[in-house]
Amino acid sequence: MAATSQKTIIGKEIFFPFIELDFEELKNNRQLIRKVKNREVDGFVTRGVLKPEEVEAVKKELQAIDRSTYYQTPNGTTLPAPFAIIHGNDETLENYYRQLNDFLQQAKRPALKLMMERIQSFFELAGDTFNVGVPINMVKNEPVAAGTVREFFPDKGGLHIHCGNYFQEHHQGFYSLLSPDIILDDQLSYFLVLQESDQGGELTIYDMLWDNVKRKENFFENDYVIDDNDNKIAVKDLRSFEVKPQPGDILVFSGGPIWHRVEDIKGTKPRITFGGFINFTKGNDQLYYWS
Repeated sequence: MAATSQKTIIGKEIFFPFIELDFEELKNNRQLIRKVKNREVDGFVTRGVLKPEEVEAVKKELQAIDRSTYYQTPNGTTLPAPFAIIHGNDETLENYYRQLNDFLQQAKRPALKLMMERIQSFFELAGDTFNVGVPINMVKNEPVAAGTVREFFPDKGGLHIHCGNYFQEHHQGFYSLLSPDIILDDQLSYFLVLQESDQGGELTIYDMLWDNVKRKENFFENDYVIDDNDNKIAVKDLRSFEVKPQPGDILVFSGGPIWHRVEDIKGTKPRITFGGFINFTKGNDQLYYWS
């Protein structure tokens, strides 16, 4: 791996190593996603996937979309609606695809089209020998979303402590609609930053893995987790570090097994990202990115 301008955010001697590099360096670092998959590193930030003027153009096109088409969440919105709204019945499935198809029409706008093309290029570079694509919903025989625009509004909180494996255990319904050839455990997470909040919004990475802790009292609990011996573990006592990519950067990390959260949003500006998950096939030849 070329090391000229890379920087280790957190060294392996502490707990989870993350790496930074520039977008143009990906051609010399094509194994990075495979390294995260294999836990050789736990994440990486790619700087400048979108240039500042491209980020601004994307935001303007998003602002032009009718706000009534955004899906409301307790802490903001998503566009299109998240796959998690599907509960196995025809009505929620049809509603999901109605919103997804509306978004795909909007994504033909020049800046949004460029963003989607750049994300595909990013995965093709960082994914190296993996075939890259978006998974198919087996019921509809149509692709799911490649990602969702997610707004976190100020003073509405952030994203509670969780990991992808925990989320899957509590939302199994919609995962069952994906191909059985897709490995769901230990999926990766990705997001492209479009706007920082004035304060907060950092991704906090905790020194805690799904193998060791699998429970909380409820899905929204943010202060304690519970180990296999029913001991409460205070989140504030865990070692942690924060990662805060800048607008135009993409972060990929091992979000399936590593517990993490998004810190509460403060100030006047929402935090805006586009992102989702990364999964692989059992044959280890296909990379799917989706939300």
